[in-house]
Amino acid sequence: MQGTATQQQIFEEITAPLGVTFDSESPVKIIQQPGYIDSPVASHDFATAALAALGKATATIGQMRGLGSQAMHIDRRHAGLVLNSVAYHFQEGWQLDISPVHTPVNNFFATKDGRHVMYNGAYTHLREGILQFLNCVGEPEAIADATSHYAAQDLEDRLSALGLCTTIVRDREEWLSHPQGKAIAAAPVIELTKIADGPPEPFTEDASRPLEQIRVLEFARVLAGPTIGRSLAEQGADVIHGRHPYLDHIFPFEVETGWGKKAAYLDYQSERDRSLIFDLLESADVFIDGLRHGAMARAGYSVEELTRRKKNLIIVQLDCYGFQGPWAERRGWEQLAQSCTGLAKIHSANQPQLSLIPAYFNDYGTGLLGALGATAALIRRATEGGSWLVRVALAKTAMLATRYHNNVEEPVPITQEDLENYLVDQESRLGLLTRVAPAIQFERTPAFSARAGTAPGSDTLNLCWDTEPAPSQPLPHRPTEIFHQHQVHWKANQTL
Repeated sequence: MQGTATQQQIFEEITAPLGVTFDSESPVKIIQQPGYIDSPVASHDFATAALAALGKATATIGQMRGLGSQAMHIDRRHAGLVLNSVAYHFQEGWQLDISPVHTPVNNFFATKDGRHVMYNGAYTHLREGILQFLNCVGEPEAIADATSHYAAQDLEDRLSALGLCTTIVRDREEWLSHPQGKAIAAAPVIELTKIADGPPEPFTEDASRPLEQIRVLEFARVLAGPTIGRSLAEQGADVIHGRHPYLDHIFPFEVETGWGKKAAYLDYQSERDRSLIFDLLESADVFIDGLRHGAMARAGYSVEELTRRKKNLIIVQLDCYGFQGPWAERRGWEQLAQSCTGLAKIHSANQPQLSLIPAYFNDYGTGLLGALGATAALIRRATEGGSWLVRVALAKTAMLATRYHNNVEEPVPITQEDLENYLVDQESRLGLLTRVAPAIQFERTPAFSARAGTAPGSDTLNLCWDTEPAPSQPLPHRPTEIFHQHQVHWKANQTL
């Protein structure tokens, strides 16, 4: 990778544990455009390195499938835009509303012992649970007053025991000495483990895209988990996204991470849908479990059961706090991962008050790392055989970022010209949708989503794997025209 020292260091740190040799004839060129994210954390360089690693792994699979080696380039500014892509998503010229993540509950609040906690109530039941516990209305002043009557540790313990989402705001050293921080500190940011033996499963060569004919079954919510499937779909994978029909959801997040996929309602706890899921699993290559750790296992989809039913399966698991330690099954979100690991304090060091990195750094970043882990597992399955377990976590991504906070550049705010350069239009069942374009530019096999984003459950009654590959040309998307042909409703501050 032709990048800066920081980009190269992050690239090496995330790829070294994977045990994969990338195609040396597929170079990555980085276009070092200025960043827009105002933070000492090297957000743009992290996104650039993660995308470069994913590009190298994808190109390696393409080379193994007879598609030849190919050059890639990544625009550093574009890479950073990926970390906020839900904020730059439009339907018929209207920016999709992501206000649920800006609910007053989602903020830092001072406690009576002089500390701060971060709540998350983006889902209605989580928000109502926090407000009920605090016995207050959902206004900033009321939440602040109620919080000030509790000690921070008391809030963290009691709310977490109720299945609600909060954490104490810690610095990096405190987190590394905390039982959960200790439990995951030694784990690589991407854990890749062979969990069952099996014969090598070489890639077929009758493909026009690197991940064509790779089948992915995804159960994940909000941003990080679905970003894994979306990233694989952009390289040709056949992805089915299943979500429970009656659990809370945030509609814009569902649409934005649904590009390239079939969207189905699947009640994974019912016998009827369990049978359908296992039928789909018989010919799946990748199973993405992005729900709270342990939830799918309790519903009958443990690693052991999945690999018993499907040989040479790749399982990708994602959660907030990692898979070891006392918090392994605790609910978590982007904001909580930033807060508990010290990342928020690093970001806020020279600011008058606590704040978050103004990007979905851990959500999208962990999604990219999960996709990288899946592609690395596919490469190793092709040469070594067997089933593989990939594990990524928001907190581990945040912990990596706490080691890279040397960014001193002056941010250049996003402009309409940037959106015209980096966004694409595509027709969909929801009308004209406009999104951040895939950020890895491949010389020979361009990244794209054959299916545009759609409403949850839209493919439930016609759910099956593709039998014919989607045409690789012409591209279904095109450079956006909404900013100079239509009245566009855009709030430039709709970031985290």
